Amino acid sequence: MTTLPQFALTFLGVLFCIGDVAALGLLLTWQERAPSPDLRWRRLVRGVLPGTAVLLGLLLLAFTQLMLLWSRQ
Repeated sequence: MTTLPQFALTFLGVLFCIGDVAALGLLLTWQERAPSPDLRWRRLVRGVLPGTAVLLGLLLLAFTQLMLLWSRQ
């Protein structure tokens, strides 16, 4: 039997995943809107790649936690 806190945590996890994907999109948009190719390259190397690694790690962690939450049944 599932409980209300389990559904609430699942809802929060899904919201976190949606926000994470939106943040990834904003990061890529920020990089593409640089005025010069040199600045785009610097934004990619210094901002987008490290930020993407962190955000994808958090996304993987959220998916793992949601799977663990529901596997206890």
